[in-house]
Order: sequence, then C-alpha cells, then structure tokens
Amino acid sequence: MSRCPPFDEVTIVCVTYNSSALLEAMASTLAPFPHVVIIDNGSCDGTATQIAARIPHARLITRTSNAGFGAANNQAMATVQTPFALLLNPDCVLAPADLQCLLDCMRDHPQAGVVGPQNWRSETVPQISHRPAFFRPGTNSRFTVPDKVTAAEWIHGCCQLQRTSAFREIGGFDEAFFLYYEDDDLCLRMANAGHQCLLQPAARAFHKGGASSAPSVRTDFIKRFHYARSRQIAIRRYMGTGAGRMHLAKLMAAAVPAVLVYSLLLRRRDVIKWAAWGAAAFSAALGLDLVPGCGKPATRPISG
Repeated sequence: MSRCPPFDEVTIVCVTYNSSALLEAMASTLAPFPHVVIIDNGSCDGTATQIAARIPHARLITRTSNAGFGAANNQAMATVQTPFALLLNPDCVLAPADLQCLLDCMRDHPQAGVVGPQNWRSETVPQISHRPAFFRPGTNSRFTVPDKVTAAEWIHGCCQLQRTSAFREIGGFDEAFFLYYEDDDLCLRMANAGHQCLLQPAARAFHKGGASSAPSVRTDFIKRFHYARSRQIAIRRYMGTGAGRMHLAKLMAAAVPAVLVYSLLLRRRDVIKWAAWGAAAFSAALGLDLVPGCGKPATRPISG
C-alpha cells in the first residue's frame, strides 16, 4: 500500500480571537500544510478578513460570538476528514519536520490519542509541556525536558496532535470549560478511554504564550476569571465536591482583602487578577454560570 503524500493525513486546526497581530507569523507557519481549518471566535479586530487574504488555502469558519476555546475546536474538528488533526494556537510555531516527528510518534504508538511536542519560549528556555494530573502531589515540582517519548496525564494544549477517531470517541473538549483546564480534562478522559497521551521531546514547538489575543484590561480580566472558573470545575470534577467547596471558600475569603491591599499599592495587574478570581468564586457560590466574553451561559451543564 502506498503512503499518502506528506501531510495529507493531517489537518491543522487553529482558533483565533482578536489575533490580527499574529497573522503574518501564522501564515508562514501554515503555508506548508495543505489541510488547514481556522475558526475565528467572533473577533472584532478584522482577524477573519485578514485570514481570508493572508491564508487563502485555509478553510475559514467565522463565528459571531466567542464560544470558548474548547467549543470552537469542537466545531472545527467536526469538519476534519483526515485521521490526524493538529490543534495549534495562533502564537505557536511548528516546523514541518517537527510535525512529521509527531506523526511518526503517533504511528509508532497505535494506542496514543494525543502526542505533543516539547514547547520552547526561546531556543534555550523550555516551557512545561507535560506533567501529572493537576491534582497530583508534586505537580509544581521542577521541570526537566525528557530525552525520550514520555507518557503523561497532561500535554500542553497549545500544540497537540490528535488521533481524530479518539477525539471523537470521547466527545472532544467538554464545553463547560470556556478557557483553561479543557486540555487537562481532555487528556484525563483520553486516558480513561484507554488512549495514551505522549510527549515527543524530539519535536520542538515555539510558543510565545499568552499572545493568542490582543492584550487589554478587559481581556486580562476575562482570562483570569475563566482560569478561576475552570479550576473550580476541574477540582469539583476530579477531587470531589468537598474539595471544590473548600477551594471556593478560600478564594472568596482572600479575594476582597487582596483587591483592597493591591489597590492601595497601585499594583493594577494584581488587582485585576484578584477581582477576576473573586468574581468567579462569588458567581459560583451564588449558582450563577457567568461566562464573560461569551455573553451566554456554557452550552453544557457543569457536572460535579
């Protein structure tokens, strides 16, 4: 049986949101790959129009509202017809040779559902790209780059090669996670379904981090709100209702004093962080499923 031409078996999937500043680099990254799906999550900075001009070979899906990272990926993945799909953040760069390395790893490990590269901030500064599940003791211990293919409970979501059949088998991303922890949840559900999650350190991706959307006070607040909201969902789901309530109580107790102290110290970023975390905690405690940046509740109920 003859093998398919290079990269005919993989589709690159990108989710954009106010990502116009990244499109020149994105166009260069995506140019070698014949199958590309980009879904724009309701950008208001002309991202979708520029994608059509700069990356004409991509299939462009435009949304009028921000559905969240997981929901947008699910919508894009529904159109994928190749056996593999690379989920790639707009601020992440992966060379063709490194994608080939990921594909080879996936083929060498038929039980793998996810394979990720070692991500780098620069040529010499690695990013944590795999770790145990977030609830394991020692999750924040010192990180070292492995020297061989390594199984892990979490693979960084900025660049993941998915086996399309496995992704669909588990139902894709859980859309209760609007932003953050959706990759934790997906990897854990992959494992529960019998699929390995692997890091292939021989493949290198360069990830700027935090640059997928244009920075602003509003964007910073929304991201930090969703970090706290998604962490609360994940803790309840994987550590139990009691642990979730304890986490929520600690966050509510700390948020208001922290906002007051950091306001007096004129530390704006810390004020935004704690205001967002507090808003997420109080909305959860009051039973409100607020989803800033979306304008509507999550599309799936939050299970505990």
